[in-house]
Amino acid sequence: MYAVTAATGQLGRMAVEALKQHVDASQIVAIVRDPSKATDLGVEIRQADYTDPVMLEAALKGVERLLLISASDFERLPKHRNVVNSAKASGVKFLAYTSLLNADRWTLPPFDQHSPTEALIRSSGIPFTLLRNGWYTENNSSNLGPALAYGSIMGAAGDG
Repeated sequence: MYAVTAATGQLGRMAVEALKQHVDASQIVAIVRDPSKATDLGVEIRQADYTDPVMLEAALKGVERLLLISASDFERLPKHRNVVNSAKASGVKFLAYTSLLNADRWTLPPFDQHSPTEALIRSSGIPFTLLRNGWYTENNSSNLGPALAYGSIMGAAGDG
């Protein structure tokens, strides 16, 4: 059984759809806070929140392979700890985590919490893969209005 956390988010939905191309939908669990937002996913839906270890452990029962999509707020480390501990308690056999490129070098919140999350995963004893993604293009979409108005996209690059 495969599970994707945050399955109603943009990345979560894409992960579920991609997974359905490789395994039968009956083998996929969408872990979501609000099941009413997941009815269109076409897979089993289990409700859990990163802040509730009891719900997480129940939602992860029978899951062998887990994709932990990083929480998007400034207090993500305690939430990630709950997921990792619940995964271990539930017998998850493999965990993939959406971390950040050069996670060990980030010192600004909320990015600084990826490296400690990676350490939690390493110390859990669960085999894992760290997906060290770069900046997602869709993170710029809030700037599309000004970009179209001024004809450029502003952002830091290089040593900026």
